Amino acid sequence: MLEYIQYIRKHSKTCPRTYWVEFPFYFALDNHKKRLCFGYRHEDLDYIDTINKNVLKKHQAYLNRLDRFPLDKAELYLRLKEAHGVNSIRGLSEVTGEDWSYIAKVIRLLDLPEQIKDFLRNNKRDPSIVKLFNLKRLLDIVRQGEEFLQLACFRGFMELNGLNQVNS
Repeated sequence: MLEYIQYIRKHSKTCPRTYWVEFPFYFALDNHKKRLCFGYRHEDLDYIDTINKNVLKKHQAYLNRLDRFPLDKAELYLRLKEAHGVNSIRGLSEVTGEDWSYIAKVIRLLDLPEQIKDFLRNNKRDPSIVKLFNLKRLLDIVRQGEEFLQLACFRGFMELNGLNQVNS
């Protein structure tokens, strides 16, 4: 549509006209100035009338953590490993271009019990869960060894932070 408008303006000999083009946008306050942000307003920010700089920064940090959620990355690496027919982690690092030791740490998360993995998958939209269970914490749980010790460690983290319990 914008290309069409520009073409009309360039090649038309008539007076310019106003064309309505609908783009999703919202306003955010940045240093007491209104800033126009293109795209749809995220549903997590619907309850906030005025989006100021701090709220926007916290929300962007949450979205960055969500994009780097370790369990999702582990499953992605497993799918990449199967899709490319790679047998080793070093081969997978050549495919992805990431450090092999980081990939090895992330893939180790697949050793978590299914109860924990299901809980994390179902509650990853909760910012407190995403913030609490980063790669380091999840690896601490994996290092516990046996499943009942991993579940006990997971429950301990949940109780320590006042979050809901995972079903046994």
